[in-house]
Amino acid sequence: MKNKSFLLNYNNLIIFSYFIIIFFFSLTKVGDYGATIDDYIYYINGVHTYEYVKHIFLSIFNEGINLDFYRSSINEFPVFYEFVLVSICKLLNISVSREIFLTAHYLNFFLFFLSLIVFFRIIKKRFGNSLIALTGVTFFVLSPRIFAESFYNSRDIFFLCLFIFYSNSLINFLHKQNLKNTILFSFFTALLLNAKILGLVPIGLFCLLYTYNYLNTKRKFYRNQKQIYIFVIFCLFFIYVLWPYLWDSPVKNLFFALKNMLAVHEEIILVNFYFGEHLSSDMMPWHYRIVWFLITTPVVILILFFSGLVLSGKKIIKLLHLSLDKKFEFNNNEFFDLFLILTLFFSFFIVLEFNKSKFGGWRHLYYLYPISVYFALYFINFLFSKKTSFLKYFAFTAVFLNLTYNLIWFTQNHPHQYVFFNFIAKNYAMKNFDLDWWGVSHKSSVDYILSKDTREEIKIFVEGFASLRDTLMHLKNDDRKRIKLTDYKDADYVIDSKMKRLRVNNNLAENNSLELIYELIIDQQPINSVYKKITTKE
Repeated sequence: MKNKSFLLNYNNLIIFSYFIIIFFFSLTKVGDYGATIDDYIYYINGVHTYEYVKHIFLSIFNEGINLDFYRSSINEFPVFYEFVLVSICKLLNISVSREIFLTAHYLNFFLFFLSLIVFFRIIKKRFGNSLIALTGVTFFVLSPRIFAESFYNSRDIFFLCLFIFYSNSLINFLHKQNLKNTILFSFFTALLLNAKILGLVPIGLFCLLYTYNYLNTKRKFYRNQKQIYIFVIFCLFFIYVLWPYLWDSPVKNLFFALKNMLAVHEEIILVNFYFGEHLSSDMMPWHYRIVWFLITTPVVILILFFSGLVLSGKKIIKLLHLSLDKKFEFNNNEFFDLFLILTLFFSFFIVLEFNKSKFGGWRHLYYLYPISVYFALYFINFLFSKKTSFLKYFAFTAVFLNLTYNLIWFTQNHPHQYVFFNFIAKNYAMKNFDLDWWGVSHKSSVDYILSKDTREEIKIFVEGFASLRDTLMHLKNDDRKRIKLTDYKDADYVIDSKMKRLRVNNNLAENNSLELIYELIIDQQPINSVYKKITTKE
């Protein structure tokens, strides 16, 4: 008994130490990453919402406050993350732009780190194995794009985190439908919908599966109907409370918001570099996001994922056939597996069928990555059950080698892991696909210019899609004051992030009035370049 207690404590110590190492290592990297072109837009939306909410409460004591003025400044887009960010900045009296966006990076990573802990608990609960659960956490950390974007992608990584929180609350709700679990599940359901319109997919599928599972068990439905009513009521309550845009006219504004968010996304037309061609985002082929998933996910995770998906899929098909029997119902694990499979396929189907403008790789579907890792671990758990198997040892060796490769690449190319392609695709993909659609690499070029040019005013023009506005906001005040954004004609330096806004751009490499002075090179491919204007003596 003592030995068992000792082993349990030792096991917990290893797990705790592993997470502590990840946490403090990551904290040292927060300031290394650049800004995205969306940072400022999202933050301002958060500021307007914060002011609206604040003045609603102030109006209780001051009838002279014009709420229509503050209400008109907010838009329909979900703003929970930005509202939390602005609230933290106000609470800590953070007003300098650089500190604000560093706080955003800290917040983003903190939420990601929490999601790793929750994902660990999901896997431990599902497979009963701490080693498999830690392997899942390692898969996330050593997936270079996911790790890099966990610091600055406040839309897609935030949604990924929420999906993990939602999945955990779903499992708890299935296992024990007490008041606590029901309210928490309602909260994360509302938050998932508030964060992105794609939240309708997992939420809708859960409702359909839950209803289907009870069609043959009416007695159980009647027994649990109280908790179901509580879930619906609190879900509607949280949707309303967490989305200030709805406060004025809940039903009308909700339908308008859902409709308008879809319309706005479809109106965004960009130019993608895909298989060596510049194509308009509204003309992209159906396989765009599938290809991006295949070339940016580590190879070993892909292989394990598809193996686990096939293995689980065979079981689920048999269970679906059995479910036609009026006496059958899915157990909690089977229900969860089916839920994940359907979420995966329906999500891809919806964006393939109904999403006309495709851009940004597959980042809009990052929330499916936990599902990919889950089924990779599903197959690993299957291999663990085999006492002796050549496939088992081969798979473990492949996992170790691929993760080691990722770690080496990760270290060598920090902080530019956002341009990672797996080792099968990278030689081709680095030359024929978009590399930095958000302009995160601008930080490297600006830092270089500031280190080499000591003048009080430096004129810079940015060639390509991403502007320099958000990058400048991450600089210290003294450095930011030195830089003046100007047009191509008057610029001292031209920065090129290789991501084109238009099909026709200035051909910088062949321009005799420009000298290439810096290139950020990853896997032998430049992802950001700096050209200096050549001054001619008269």
